[in-house]
Amino acid sequence: MRRTYYIVAFILLTFFGAAAVVQSEEAEMTLGRYWYFVENIQVTGDSPELRLWAALPVEHRGQKVEIGEIYPEPAAVVEEPFGKTKIVFWRQTDLVDGEGIYFYYDFGYAGELVSGEDIDPEKVEPYDEASPEYQRYTQSEPWIEITDAIRAQAREIVGDEANSYRKAKKIFDWVVYNIAYLFPDYESRGAAKSFARRSGDCGEFSAVFCALCRAEGIPARTVICCWPWGGGHVWAEALIPPYGWVPVDTSMAAMFIPRGLAPATEDSIHRFMEITGILEEDPEWLFGNLYPNRLIVSIGNNLQVKHLDLGVAKVFRFLQPGGSGAYPLAEEYLGLSDKVVGAGAYVFGEERDDPAAAREKASGALGYECLRVGAYEKAEELARVAVEAAPGAEDSWLWLGQAYLGQGKLDAAIDAFHEALDAKGGGLKPIMDVMCHQYLGVCYQKKGDLEAARDEFLGVMASGIDYEGSLAFAEEHFDEVMLALE
Repeated sequence: MRRTYYIVAFILLTFFGAAAVVQSEEAEMTLGRYWYFVENIQVTGDSPELRLWAALPVEHRGQKVEIGEIYPEPAAVVEEPFGKTKIVFWRQTDLVDGEGIYFYYDFGYAGELVSGEDIDPEKVEPYDEASPEYQRYTQSEPWIEITDAIRAQAREIVGDEANSYRKAKKIFDWVVYNIAYLFPDYESRGAAKSFARRSGDCGEFSAVFCALCRAEGIPARTVICCWPWGGGHVWAEALIPPYGWVPVDTSMAAMFIPRGLAPATEDSIHRFMEITGILEEDPEWLFGNLYPNRLIVSIGNNLQVKHLDLGVAKVFRFLQPGGSGAYPLAEEYLGLSDKVVGAGAYVFGEERDDPAAAREKASGALGYECLRVGAYEKAEELARVAVEAAPGAEDSWLWLGQAYLGQGKLDAAIDAFHEALDAKGGGLKPIMDVMCHQYLGVCYQKKGDLEAARDEFLGVMASGIDYEGSLAFAEEHFDEVMLALE
C-alpha cells in the first residue's frame, strides 16, 4: 500500500498532547532543521547517483522565514516563479555500499495571524485577466481539473453574483457543507474525482474549492504546510484584488459544522483551536483568516523544477516538503538497489542539530518506506523505535504488524495489529482500522483459523471504506475462505 504518512488529516487531534504551541501572533523566530535520511544503500551500478528535492519554508503572507545552512552543498536551488516556492536539489555520487547518508537545511520562521477583517466586499476590484498570475491560477491542471460538471456546479453555486469575494464565499460554503472527510489514495486524488464522489481529505477539499473558483474566473491555489508537531495540512487561497491572496480553509471549517461531514468531537475541536491559534469556533472564521501555528512549505500544485545546465527536469503534484513526502517521489536512486529508502523529519529546539534524535523522529516514516520496498527486517527495527517513542500511536503499531507479517511472524503480527486497533488515532483512524482488519484476516487465513479470517474480511467489507482496493481485496479473500470452509 502507498504511504499514509505525509498528506495527513487535519484532525490529528489525539497526538496533540505531545506538542507545544511554538508560535503566536507576536512570536519570535523559531529555529528548526529539516533532516532527510537515506538508508539501506546498496550499490548495483558503476556510477551510483542519488537525487533529492525538497521545498524550503516559504516567505509568505503570515510567515517570516530565514534560511540557514544547507548540507551537503546542493547542486542548485530553484524558485518556482509564481508561488515563490524555493526548491533545493541535491545530487550525490559519493555513496558507500551498506552505509547511510543524511541531508538537512536550517531555518528560522515566525507564523503570524492573518486577518481578513479589513476586507470590504464593496471595494473589490476587477482582475487583470491578461496578467501571467491570473492566467496561471485560472487554468485547468492535473489535480485541479475544471470539468464540465465542475463548471456547471460552480455556475449553480454563484448564480447571478458578480463580486469575486462573494462568489468565493458561496463556493466556500458549498464545499464545507457538501464534501465529506475521507482520506483517498493517490490514484483517487484530484478535484474531478473528489468532486464526483463528494469526499476527500484536506488536500481534496482545497482542490475542489480551487477548481470551482477557477471555473468562475477566480484565481485560486493550494497552500501546503507541515505541522510543527508532525504531519501536514493543505488549505487554499483565492486572489481578491486589491487584498491579494486570501486564505480559505474549507476542511478545517467543516470540522465546526454540528453533525457535519468532518468527524470531530467538542474536546478535540477546542484542543485544535488552542494548538493552531484559531480564534473563533465558527466555520466562517476560516474564510479570510489564518491561524499562526503552522509551517508553510510550498505553494500550489504541479511545481515545475528545471535544471537546464544539469539536464534534470521534474514536475511535482505537491511537495510536503520533498523526498518521500512528495508525489511523484522527489528522490531518484540511479545505480542503486530498489531497496534504498529515504524519509525526513522536522526537529525544533535544542535537539535540532542532533542526528540521533532526528533519526528517531524519522524512524516511523523510514520504517514505512522499508515496508514499501519489502525490507521487512529493517522495517521491524525502525517500527520498534517508533513504537517505543510513541506507544499510543496507531500508525507505528500498524507498520510493526506489517513488518512481522512480511517475515511470517504471524502471532507477533496479530498482537501488533490488535495494539494498533486499541491505540489512539486521528482523522485517519477509520482507514488504519480497516487496514488492521484486512491484515488480521490475512494472518488468520495463513494460520488456518478460517472463521476468524472470515469475520475480519466481513468487517472490512461492511466498513464501506475502499482504500487502495481494500474492498475488492477483502471480497476476494472472503470468497477463498468460504470456499475452504465448505
